Amino acid sequence: MPSIPTTYQPALTTVVVTFNGANWIEQCLSSLRDSLCPTHVIVVDNGSTDATAQIIKSQFVEVELIEGECNLGFGPGNNMGIARALASGSELIFLLNQDAFVTAEALGCMTDFMIQHEHFGIVSPLHCSPDINAIDGKTYERYLRTYAKDWLCDAALGRAQGHYRIRGINAAAWMVRSSVFRDVGGFDPLFFMYGEDDDLINRCEMHGVGFALLPRARIVHHRQSPPGRVPRRWRDRVARRAARIRSDLVLQIKNPAFARSHMVLQLLVHGIASPLVDFVIRRSLLELSATLLATFQVLAQVNRVFRSAAVCAEKGSHFLAVNGQPSRGPR
Repeated sequence: MPSIPTTYQPALTTVVVTFNGANWIEQCLSSLRDSLCPTHVIVVDNGSTDATAQIIKSQFVEVELIEGECNLGFGPGNNMGIARALASGSELIFLLNQDAFVTAEALGCMTDFMIQHEHFGIVSPLHCSPDINAIDGKTYERYLRTYAKDWLCDAALGRAQGHYRIRGINAAAWMVRSSVFRDVGGFDPLFFMYGEDDDLINRCEMHGVGFALLPRARIVHHRQSPPGRVPRRWRDRVARRAARIRSDLVLQIKNPAFARSHMVLQLLVHGIASPLVDFVIRRSLLELSATLLATFQVLAQVNRVFRSAAVCAEKGSHFLAVNGQPSRGPR
């Protein structure tokens, strides 16, 4: 179904979190500047040590830049930008990764969709990589083949519809109603870099927020990270792997429907019993060590996970600053 032209354009703010993103930020912000649908852009820089902030200040003077002193993580960085957008009265907030860019029509397609379909709270474009003609492989593996089977079948048969209701897609590009953040909250700071979008998807589903895929709107996600030191020491390799596993474990147990005893039982099963069985089969000492380390890290914070699950079960702008004051969140 084609878009219905409308003269009403809701206030739209785009939030981009950066960390050592000098290699990609120019393409990202240029695509937003060239968008046929105007948007105010807020960049939250997580203490970059490269030229990211300088590029923004010199080439994108229209961008509102919030400079942090350290790397807060993807979720907390987004929360700062989201809170600023809410305070400015934005009706729609578009989240975009620093290593991604939009087509000229993408924001307009999504905005028109949100105007016409009030029962959806989040809409995602089709995530492409390495260019606009190919579906992003990781998005396909983790989300599309599980949550968007109807679209995949229809696209293969040449009968694709305008949009599809799905459970969610990774947060490299989301357009979200401001009301969703006020009802469900922002990204849980329990997650530093991995899992925060899946956690928010879980909470949106719990609170009945409709999530749509809009295939005709497209973005390109390069999926590139800032250059960093490849860990050579054993303990550094274990720590890096444990960071990802820790997020997966928190996702598995952070469920408001679980009793605390059940959360702990799930943690012991997924964090100790299953890894020991896997070690017998796969003989990967690194994977076993990383999983056990992650398990003990979660155990050390398990009371915080309990409190976060209880908070997220209720409606509210959790983890976002409201009127200059931090909203309620677990400590």
